[in-house]
Amino acid sequence: MTLDASNPFARLAERPFHLPEYAAITPEHFREAFDDGMASQLAALDAVAADSAPATVAGVLEAWERAGDPLTKAIEVFYGVKSSDTTDAIDALEEEYAPKWAAHSDRIFMDAALYDRLTSLDARAKAGEVELDAEDAWLLADLLAAFVRNGVALPEAEQQTLRGINSRLAELETAFDKVNLAARNGGAIVVTDVTELDGLNDEELGSLRQEDGTYKIDQVNTSQHPLLEKLSNRDLRRRIHEASVTRGLGREGGPDARAIIVEAARLRAQKATLLGYPNTTAIVTERACAKTPEAVAEMLGRLGPAALAQAKKDADVLTARFAELYPGETFSPWDWAYVAEIVRREKYDLDLDALAPYLAVDKVLAAVYGAAERLYGVTFVRRPDLRGHTAEAEVYEVKDADGSTVGLFLMDFWARPTKQGGAWMSNVINQSTLLGELPVVTNDCNYPKGTTTISWDGVITMFHEFGHALHGLFAHSKYPSHSGPNTPRDFVEFPSQVNEHWAWQPDAVIPAEWAAKMQAASTFNQGFNNYEIWAAMMLDQAWHTATVDELPTQASEVEAFEASALEKAGMAYDLIPPRYRTQYFAHIWGGGYSAAYYSYVWAEVMDADAVAWFDANGGGTRANGDHFRRTLLAPGGSVDVMSTWRTFIGRDPELGPLLERKGIA
Repeated sequence: MTLDASNPFARLAERPFHLPEYAAITPEHFREAFDDGMASQLAALDAVAADSAPATVAGVLEAWERAGDPLTKAIEVFYGVKSSDTTDAIDALEEEYAPKWAAHSDRIFMDAALYDRLTSLDARAKAGEVELDAEDAWLLADLLAAFVRNGVALPEAEQQTLRGINSRLAELETAFDKVNLAARNGGAIVVTDVTELDGLNDEELGSLRQEDGTYKIDQVNTSQHPLLEKLSNRDLRRRIHEASVTRGLGREGGPDARAIIVEAARLRAQKATLLGYPNTTAIVTERACAKTPEAVAEMLGRLGPAALAQAKKDADVLTARFAELYPGETFSPWDWAYVAEIVRREKYDLDLDALAPYLAVDKVLAAVYGAAERLYGVTFVRRPDLRGHTAEAEVYEVKDADGSTVGLFLMDFWARPTKQGGAWMSNVINQSTLLGELPVVTNDCNYPKGTTTISWDGVITMFHEFGHALHGLFAHSKYPSHSGPNTPRDFVEFPSQVNEHWAWQPDAVIPAEWAAKMQAASTFNQGFNNYEIWAAMMLDQAWHTATVDELPTQASEVEAFEASALEKAGMAYDLIPPRYRTQYFAHIWGGGYSAAYYSYVWAEVMDADAVAWFDANGGGTRANGDHFRRTLLAPGGSVDVMSTWRTFIGRDPELGPLLERKGIA
């Protein structure tokens, strides 16, 4: 099958940087690209499997990568559009093709002849008949493990069962994304009396104001809403909080994600059993840094209770201050952020509103670029002649210190009802020396339209996501499937977390005096921050280490399972909800982080250790930046990521710097 020349995907190779013609792509173009990509990949891989010549790197590994490239590109572009600005037609396409892609993947990874071709190459390499470089060897090992992990060794009847499970899981993950977006949009709070919004500045009010004169507070993807720390109206804080933590439960006829979650969790557990694994976490960790569910449990078991103890100490302080503000009232979850901000200002002479002049969106972005220029020598040149993945996205050409082009960076700042929550980085084009392609990457945020300044948390988010972008931009790998951030989940967050560090440097974003104050206050309220994220990690593990018999069978049992999981983990605490409650935990039900949300803290161990290395070796110098880029960012997932860590720092990661950062050393 060959795409018609009128299809933008057929012209991709002719485009600058292979940047898609986003404005010209229709749902039908996606459909054609998907069908053609799947057909061409199968035809190419069937040829690999049928090849009777001795297995070679070019005939097996390089052919594998070339075969999947057109479909990968089409899917990357599709999800870039869907996550940023979806439509009913785009949603319908995902619903139609998600099970088709699952079936397509099964067709490939259950192909015994193709697997035999890989094992033949492996045998020849071990016999010294074929020479594999480090990237070849890692890709081959990854593929062999992936085939086994995806059922190539199962009897035909069990393979059929697995195909059915995978198809249904694809449908459920798509359905969850749709319900979750509807629940987030449906949880908005409308305010008619502006006096209820006391505590917000003019710009914040302007971003909430609707054409009919009302004020609309949209929910965010996390349990905690950022406005809770500012709103003095306690009843409004309660309404926002309750709407946040009850969305997705089907209250008052609203969207209900629970039946989807129960079925997905049970199917994942059944899949693990079918493949011979004790649980889903065992599948996920096998080729990750953690290696085993026990390693994850040990880490969370060590950190979680410490976070809870820390949170309870903080609660004692905040409860006492609350009693002065609201005599006779009971300190509640919706009060925590508000009172914490009052105490922070009083204790550290820190008024975050006074930071506003330094936190203009354009100034922060300039600071993000400035940090990258100081560390790595790169510059960012606006390309208004190129259109990004949305009409509002800004496109930049990234130049290296020697004037050569690194790749393209696309930034989409603004929230919209058709955009998923949170912030993220995506690859549009994966760097590859095999295919001769430079990287094209995106960052998406969700700042309200009309906003000119953002919060300090927004600053950290921008630096974080740009760290992912740098991982993609600095990639230097042979194979696109292992390029840049295409690494294990528990490693991929590490470079992005390191990049957050540069926001805190004196005069990088805020003046040195403010940076010192912020650093001094950085461990304040850490109990809350640590608890909410580690509680969410434990929820993820509970859902993905339980057996089928231990999981709920009914939607009505979801909340009880969640409560029981936190109780068993020693993490039950009514004053702080997990960062994501089960029913809106997009990372694990629709975002590819199932059984892997622990990755953020696993990666933070390396992040804190790496930052300690920078501090001990002169800070953010070009020499240190170049070393980090060369040893850690450039290899991406092309080799064992822990070997890149050891090349960078000369030893295994140490936990001490993270404990010190968290204030629990």
